[in-house]
Amino acid sequence: MRPFTAKKQLIFDVCSIVSLLSAIGTTYVSISWGIYEVFPYLYIIPIVLIAYSRPKIGIYGTVFVGWIYIALVYIMGIPDRRLFTQATVWFYIFVSLGILISTYSQVYRKEGERSCGVYYNSQAGAFTYDRVSLKIKDANPRFAQMIRYDCDNLLKRSLSDIIRDPKERENFLNQVRDNRRVGDIEVMLSAGDGTIRWAMVSAADCGEPTIICTAVDITDHRHAQDAIRQANRKLNLLNNVTRHDILNSLTVLIGNLQLSKQDTKDPAMLKYIVKEELAAESIRSQILFTRDYQNIGVHSPQWQNVAEAISLAMATIDLNNIQITVDIEPVEIYADPLLEKVFYNLIDNSIRHGEHVTAITIREEKNGDGINLIIEDNGSGIPAEKKEKIFRREYFKNTGFGLFLSREILSITNLTIRESGIYGSGARFEIHAPRETYRLALDTSH
Repeated sequence: MRPFTAKKQLIFDVCSIVSLLSAIGTTYVSISWGIYEVFPYLYIIPIVLIAYSRPKIGIYGTVFVGWIYIALVYIMGIPDRRLFTQATVWFYIFVSLGILISTYSQVYRKEGERSCGVYYNSQAGAFTYDRVSLKIKDANPRFAQMIRYDCDNLLKRSLSDIIRDPKERENFLNQVRDNRRVGDIEVMLSAGDGTIRWAMVSAADCGEPTIICTAVDITDHRHAQDAIRQANRKLNLLNNVTRHDILNSLTVLIGNLQLSKQDTKDPAMLKYIVKEELAAESIRSQILFTRDYQNIGVHSPQWQNVAEAISLAMATIDLNNIQITVDIEPVEIYADPLLEKVFYNLIDNSIRHGEHVTAITIREEKNGDGINLIIEDNGSGIPAEKKEKIFRREYFKNTGFGLFLSREILSITNLTIRESGIYGSGARFEIHAPRETYRLALDTSH
């Protein structure tokens, strides 16, 4: 896969000259001894070397070699018509062979240069390794630069030198061996300067002795992710401490307000104390909201079994003898880990605000562009003018913040939610999962 370098060209030129001189010397000795049958074959070697290594002038080179051969035969050979005819035939054989090899070599060289250009000039790192010995067979400058190696020095290394963690290396090799083509594997690489580099590696096993790999450097991205993760951890810690202190102070404040209400007989003062209690409770609700909201998007989305998420949500709710029916086939949706909180909020919303709810049904509906998860009850329902408002933050005073949180959680992976029930017949919430965000649940029983 490496291009035809100047060093390689020089080696071919030297071999061409040496083989030509050897053929000339052998011709001289053979004709001197009266041997005419063997030496013509020796000229094939320099002709092949010249035509292959210098295809642009290969035809002229082979003609030149042919003229040398025929000149030696005519000058040194005995006057024999059969010998001269044979020499002429060999001359045309040499020229024809040179033309054929030169033409093939030019086509092959162009294809090679095109492939090498893509390989060696690619902005993505590329390398190959031997499937048996794991020795690095080739690498482009981008990959060598990525892992802080000189190209020539890198070719003295093996995969074990750049993926030093045995478990990670074995995992990478197993994926290549089992799948033959793998993409986007995060691999930790040991650089030549002793640092650690992270790369997104793709590999293809084409049945050849070498495995072809491409790598994109994601070290800066990983460092940025780690920095953001650390910053979020510190901010969450600060939020938790601050929230804890505020809630403690609120508990003290509400307790003192209740004591003041017991000790106060003045109706006007009692009115003010009640308003202060309501304000304190409102502050408590807002603080608890920040606790739930800060966890949205902290962890990466993942595939989650819908039925299991619903079961977990139901286990933490006092159902008050309300019948809940779940009719959902084993499906998974790609969502934030707080998906369970969404079902908790929807069930809790029905229990709290449905007025006379006795039954809740959770089922699925498939359509052309995805799947709808339906959560409906037999309560009072929601008026048409409030169907969108209940998902807005400013509507907390009426329903709490659960529906707002639910929409925020779902939106992380492009899931949507809306209320489509008929007022007076019950609430009906539809969670829509696009086709790429749901799948049949994996069978883990085996």
